[in-house]
Amino acid sequence: MSRVREGGARTVFEFLPDAYRDWYAVGRLDKDSEGLLLFCDDSRLAQRLMDPGAVAKRYLVTVAGFPREEDLESMRRGGLIIEGQATRPAEVRRLGKAPRGGTRLEVVLHEGRNREIRRLFLAAGFKVRRLVRTAVGPLELGDLPEGEGRELTPVEVASVRTLVGL
Repeated sequence: MSRVREGGARTVFEFLPDAYRDWYAVGRLDKDSEGLLLFCDDSRLAQRLMDPGAVAKRYLVTVAGFPREEDLESMRRGGLIIEGQATRPAEVRRLGKAPRGGTRLEVVLHEGRNREIRRLFLAAGFKVRRLVRTAVGPLELGDLPEGEGRELTPVEVASVRTLVGL
């Protein structure tokens, strides 16, 4: 999440309690996405968590229509060009039909380019209707209510520090 207002929209930092407003956001979600956001008071840890390929990020994706296996295979192989660079392979698993039509999928990215999932599906001819980040590495959103937060346990902090080599 950015600290910069884009188009007059409020930033997530404006919703945080005062004690957390100087922390670092670990990655971003665009205004049309939802799900797990991490904040950290350790700049080195935040940077390592954001480094491309350092930590997998898992998403629940709902698209309009019904992608064929060939469409999903192109995402699994990688190599699609986004912002002049080839994408890394993504893990894509079909979960079934979505309520109100469409398809639900689980996508795991090992990099995090701007709007990458939306661009991957658009390149295959499918519009993303809903995008929810459900996990960053071993940290899962679980059943945390929308708009709520919690501090990580010492065990969770230790696991992500180990994961990124700190």
